[in-house]
Amino acid sequence: MTFLKVASAFSLTFLVACEQPAIWASSDSLANGLEVGMSREEVSDAIGANQFESRASGDVDKVCLSYIYDEVIDAKFVHATFVDGMLVTATDGHRVSCQLP
Repeated sequence: MTFLKVASAFSLTFLVACEQPAIWASSDSLANGLEVGMSREEVSDAIGANQFESRASGDVDKVCLSYIYDEVIDAKFVHATFVDGMLVTATDGHRVSCQLP
């Protein structure tokens, strides 16, 4: 096997291993109950109403909703990103609401 093939295979393996899952949440987060493909209503039913909304500028219907949690210790946010009304990613532990470009 040539060096280029070995390097390419290693790089691809590294990139796949480092990719963050679509739903990433701490063990005590309500975001653990979310699944890719849920509607905005299903997400709201699972974790409550969102407090902030950010829309992407462009042709794609992309929106990021921020949900506050853990206000007693220090407010943190779950960021849930939707494309065409369907959940594509959700992450928690953010200190600020999400902002799409």
